[in-house]
Amino acid sequence: MLNRKGSNGVSCIVVRSDWQFEVPFRNDIYWPVCFDTEGSRTLLQDYMKTAELRASGMDANHVHREVTKKFGASDYPNPSRTGIAYMIAPVMRGFTAAPEPKTMNMPHYMFYAPNLTDADIGGNGFSKQYPFMLRMSPGRDDYIIMLVGESEKEKILTDSKDLLEDLCSYRNFLCTTAITKARMPTDKQ
Repeated sequence: MLNRKGSNGVSCIVVRSDWQFEVPFRNDIYWPVCFDTEGSRTLLQDYMKTAELRASGMDANHVHREVTKKFGASDYPNPSRTGIAYMIAPVMRGFTAAPEPKTMNMPHYMFYAPNLTDADIGGNGFSKQYPFMLRMSPGRDDYIIMLVGESEKEKILTDSKDLLEDLCSYRNFLCTTAITKARMPTDKQ
């Protein structure tokens, strides 16, 4: 559903499907993201098609197969250039590794970097060392992750205090805690 049409080519959504990890769709996935024009043209279309198929009642595993089998096809093109996805919202909930999603106060930028690895950029996965690579579907959803600075993060959290309270009231797994505010997600959450 289009809420407001802009003019700069950036598209923002709240992703509700971590289908990249081949787990059944859940109702506790929330990650706000804004794609630049290249991501809007390519990667965003995967999420739009996923939402469309889910809304039609298609089985989660079937949706996953339908979307991922088309990656790189003319109607699901890979990004043709480097670009950026902004994930600078105050809170997100998604998978860092299976089996359970994590809630994180981890504003960051994601640069499209198809087929790169941590070894290529000197990264070390989800660690305190960054930048690092996030490889969700090799060759398609590969990103260099750059966290915002600590002072920027604190400003985002402070400026979003009312939103964070509302989200916590809505779903307790969206509450900000010392663990969610840690620099990197942990398995102790």
